[in-house]
Amino acid sequence: MRIPYRLRGLLLALAVSIVCGCAAPVVPLLPIALPAVIAGAGGGISYTVTNIAYRTMTNPVEEVERGALKAAREMSLKVIRVERKDLGVEIIARTRVHNISVTLERVTPTLTRMSVNAKRGFIFKDKTTAFEIIYQTELAIAEYAVERGAPPGSARPGMDGGQRPGA
Repeated sequence: MRIPYRLRGLLLALAVSIVCGCAAPVVPLLPIALPAVIAGAGGGISYTVTNIAYRTMTNPVEEVERGALKAAREMSLKVIRVERKDLGVEIIARTRVHNISVTLERVTPTLTRMSVNAKRGFIFKDKTTAFEIIYQTELAIAEYAVERGAPPGSARPGMDGGQRPGA
């Protein structure tokens, strides 16, 4: 008995779906859907497959570090250690249930990439806590900017509202 060509193709597709799991039919859609999912992650904060929240800020590492430490104080995080490295800073903190690692990477002298890994035990990670740490750090940086006389939304004092260096 000979199986029709179209039925063979359908059976092959079904077999691949079963063998590869539920995600197999969705895989071709990932290049289209992934940017939309990342864009909707919330306020410019990216959350990766490795469960670490990222945000790039137009502030020097020193300012972001000061903001992160202020945010940690205000959130009652217990800062265990602050390690300064050549290209950045690592802040290790704890709560009753979380181990938190904040990494600040100097991209340029005025651009810093912040990553927050909030672990709850050995397996689980807490995305909302990581997002809140980044948000509170941004608020602390904005408060410092206002204190030193910089217009809201600018990285440097004395700059016009939305104007960037070299613009």
